[in-house]
Amino acid sequence: MLYAIIGDLHSNEADTIAVLTQIKKIAPHAEIIGLGDLYECHIGKKKAQKNKLVPLQKAVTLTPSFERLLTFPSVIGNQEERIAHVTGDTRFLKLPQTLSIEHATIIHGHQFMWDEAWHPTFPTFTTPLVFFGHSHRAAIYHNGERIAMPANALLDVANAHYIINVGAVVFHREWCLYDSKKKTIHFMRA
Repeated sequence: MLYAIIGDLHSNEADTIAVLTQIKKIAPHAEIIGLGDLYECHIGKKKAQKNKLVPLQKAVTLTPSFERLLTFPSVIGNQEERIAHVTGDTRFLKLPQTLSIEHATIIHGHQFMWDEAWHPTFPTFTTPLVFFGHSHRAAIYHNGERIAMPANALLDVANAHYIINVGAVVFHREWCLYDSKKKTIHFMRA
């Protein structure tokens, strides 16, 4: 099965349309899966600690045209959690922390421990592959080593354990095409 894995849209309609258009052209039958941070919260982390019951329109970029693009399952990101926290709108909390697809776990990545240089410490996963976002840096992690992945890189993931950051839709228009039968991951840029 083909999976188009996208994340970190941050309410950017133009970049999201570009990625979804490329997916339809390259892999029209792929199941699209979201890695969270679909929306952009306008309240920063520090202000979010003090602010409650902020009007939704002040807390998030939320347009009907962008909402219509979100036709796929997704996990929750830190942006959705913050929006719910500052507005009290619980619809954003209905997204799961993780999803499972063939041989892989889907997670946003804000749940990991991150050091000041943006290096993650990963928990133990039971699947050979883990797809995440959060840091907006397309890369694979194998045996504790981070390897940056350029657009159009094709990776054979048979018989290996990888933790994969697919990059960000916002600004970079990055996504990954995962073929669970061929056991390959193709890093893409629209």
